[in-house]
Amino acid sequence: MLEEELGKLKLAELHLPPIAATRMSPLPEFPSEPADEYKAIDASRSLWVIVDPDGKVLRFDVSSSWQSRLPVAEFGQALMMTYLDALRIAATVERQARRDHRDEPEPVEFQSWSGMPDMDTWLAQIREEQAAIGRQLREARENADKVSLEVTALRSPYGLVTLQIRNGALVGLTANTAALSQANIGQVQQDLWEVFGDAGLTSDRGMAPLSQSRRRRRAEEDPEEDLWKGLGAQ
Repeated sequence: MLEEELGKLKLAELHLPPIAATRMSPLPEFPSEPADEYKAIDASRSLWVIVDPDGKVLRFDVSSSWQSRLPVAEFGQALMMTYLDALRIAATVERQARRDHRDEPEPVEFQSWSGMPDMDTWLAQIREEQAAIGRQLREARENADKVSLEVTALRSPYGLVTLQIRNGALVGLTANTAALSQANIGQVQQDLWEVFGDAGLTSDRGMAPLSQSRRRRRAEEDPEEDLWKGLGAQ
């Protein structure tokens, strides 16, 4: 009950931006098993967002030919939807894994009656646990009442995108189409990584954009390298 109540209070803070109401890509595919990372891709196969199990960004990938597949004017919406899809995939798979784990039968431990507490002690323990749960619920409600509605705008270093952040969550994203149309792939990836990092949305395990030499090495290993890119690509 406590977990469900706290979950409801946390979800009450989340207000998806209007951009999320219009889907440009098909529904994402959900892995059947938990993983160290979860990936979402837009319908044009131009943008990839990879997150860890906590929903923190591990890296952004942008196709070297994205402008031939995705109109520049739609870049911001495609990025926002792909990011939200990645979060949803991670949250859904991890939540199901926790539910499956809770459903597993607990190992039975036998102990003698002499080791059991007497009735008064047992009742005192129950009352103490209930009191602790009550305190946690009150604190959660008080924290929910203190949730700020203020939105902070974070502009990326190259000015390609601007994030709208509220209470540590991304609630909006706008793209500078003129700047995007002139930026190379390395600048796009670096810009996204830095601004999402400034917003606290990236993982410590995350990867900065690939260097040109690393991109060439991966191209030799990956026959679909035209869908990937690296820092310094034009």
